[in-house]
Amino acid sequence: MKGQAKVERQVEVPARKRREKARTPVAALPLWHETVQGGKLVKMLVRTVDKFRTEDAATSHGNRELFLDDVFLAYLLAFFNPSIRTLRTIEDFSQTQQAQRYLTTERICRSTLSDFHKFVDPERLTPLITELRALLQRKYPSFQRPADLAGVLQQVIAVDGTFFNAAADVAWAIGKRNQHTTRYRARADVQLNVSSWIPEVIALPEPGESEPQRATTLIKGGAIHVYDRGYGSFELIAAHYDQPQSASDEPKAIAQYVLRGKTNNLRLTEVTDHEVTAAQQALGVVSDRTGSFAGSQGNPAPRVPVREIVLQMSSGEELRLLTNLLDVKAEIVGELYRQRWQIELFFRWLKCYAHFDHLITHDRHGVLLNFYVVVIGVLLMYLYTGGRPSKYAMIMLGMVARSGGDLDSILPILRERERQCEVARRSAAKRRARKKAEGR
Repeated sequence: MKGQAKVERQVEVPARKRREKARTPVAALPLWHETVQGGKLVKMLVRTVDKFRTEDAATSHGNRELFLDDVFLAYLLAFFNPSIRTLRTIEDFSQTQQAQRYLTTERICRSTLSDFHKFVDPERLTPLITELRALLQRKYPSFQRPADLAGVLQQVIAVDGTFFNAAADVAWAIGKRNQHTTRYRARADVQLNVSSWIPEVIALPEPGESEPQRATTLIKGGAIHVYDRGYGSFELIAAHYDQPQSASDEPKAIAQYVLRGKTNNLRLTEVTDHEVTAAQQALGVVSDRTGSFAGSQGNPAPRVPVREIVLQMSSGEELRLLTNLLDVKAEIVGELYRQRWQIELFFRWLKCYAHFDHLITHDRHGVLLNFYVVVIGVLLMYLYTGGRPSKYAMIMLGMVARSGGDLDSILPILRERERQCEVARRSAAKRRARKKAEGR
């Protein structure tokens, strides 16, 4: 029926081989009014996404249809060009010379795209993400870290949630009322690998599902999960352990955590204090002790050992950390928590520099598709620049997004900056090794 979306199975020849059939020549199409960034990055994937067409489900709307390969490439170009952030601008952009170099349809109609979001399966992009991760590991080995952090930081995953503007009719949005009106926002829960600055997980919670509740379903075995104080719950802590076969068996940790504890929450009992050396005190360690959680009748605590470390921050405020890392130096645990700031930088870059600050669809599948594109975009930037996007790189990429330059012009600057940082890291590592050898 016209105007009603439906799904049809299509098994045909790859899309790019059909591009020129009954098509307006690209040279006769209008140009986009701004310089389009990211063309070289998108070109890296054109052949790869052809396979999406052979087993694709086309979403028909009237006499139009869309395929995942076209929508994915359009969204990827939009990711690198923040001015293209609405369904209408995507429709306009799809009819330009710059877009038609990669698309097989002459126009991505916004109504068709809106219907497409109801049927798309973002998980189909997972193999592409896996492929890009593997390419990164082969092409760019991990940067050198201080010896006592080298193995640890590779396992650290920062966990947090962030909110995006949403319309009131988004069922899974959260309403927050002020003095005048209720503002609806949709939350995305993200897990970021702090070593590579690549999102491991981007998930949308179920209606009414809290951040700790969602995080319990996303525990990655063998990783160190770093949580802010909003995640303090016994349920989440227990999720880092396997379930014992009998009441007499001790739970075994399947993953580690570092959690910032509130002052009067998750209190400890049966506490044993550990010595804090003068060197640790100089690094801000106030206390280091182990014990077990003191639960209550209505909120029973997991039967697991826990370590509490209190650090003195430069502001004078004390930072209380809870962890099941029982054999790691206290100052290292503090450094692991400081790495949580990487996810805040990622959110800042996503909203301020990439302008990904509002949703262009109300459907969960469509929102997840957009976030999968974000992950792939970050991976491509990593491959293109030769290093993970640092704070300095974010500023430079933001200049590109605001038409203050192009990727080719900033690439030498980013590489030179990374070379200088690498030299500084190696020099610092040598100084630490020399001091350690001298017994200082």
